[in-house]
Amino acid sequence: MSKEIIKELNVEKLNICEPDGQVKMTLFNSQNIPSLIIEGEDILPGHRTNDGISGAMFYNNEGDECGGFIYGSQLDENGNVSMGMSLTFDQYKQDQVFQLLLQQEGENKQYGISMFDRPNKHIKESMDLIKRIKTEKDKDVQSKLHKKYLKENAKRLFIGKDFDGLMKLALYNKEGEESIKLFIDEDDNPKILIKGKEINLEDILK
Repeated sequence: MSKEIIKELNVEKLNICEPDGQVKMTLFNSQNIPSLIIEGEDILPGHRTNDGISGAMFYNNEGDECGGFIYGSQLDENGNVSMGMSLTFDQYKQDQVFQLLLQQEGENKQYGISMFDRPNKHIKESMDLIKRIKTEKDKDVQSKLHKKYLKENAKRLFIGKDFDGLMKLALYNKEGEESIKLFIDEDDNPKILIKGKEINLEDILK
């Protein structure tokens, strides 16, 4: 059976659905970015709506957002660029654990792959912790809560070119602190830092 071929289709938003209507992927322009949906609820009203980004969002079999691809750019009155492109995959009912990212602010840019730890609990619990951090008036308590959040949601790996201009591979501990960094310096010399201390490569290669 031959199928109809549509040569061109112009839409502002397009949903890919299951037979029962459940959305599995949505494509959208900058005016139609979808809400952050978990278990049928918009858990962060207003999130991303003013970011001016387009892309695609992915949804799992329960209808939860589980990753996506977004991109956008802006030029100011002086011609300075602000842009970003991001592909993310989320842990089940949590935030992203993998991100492929390109971003630029004027002359400063970063691109590479990052991986994150996420706690084995519902993302709503993580969001409640963020709210507590923002509203806590006791600075010591606020600091402890912030450390707790960072420990549960630490970046553990980055491979790419960072804002400092270095091409590097960095590994982070469970608190998100950089433990090992392999990089090429401005003079094209390979270097290794372990907990901030430079390791002599000549000694290793002997």
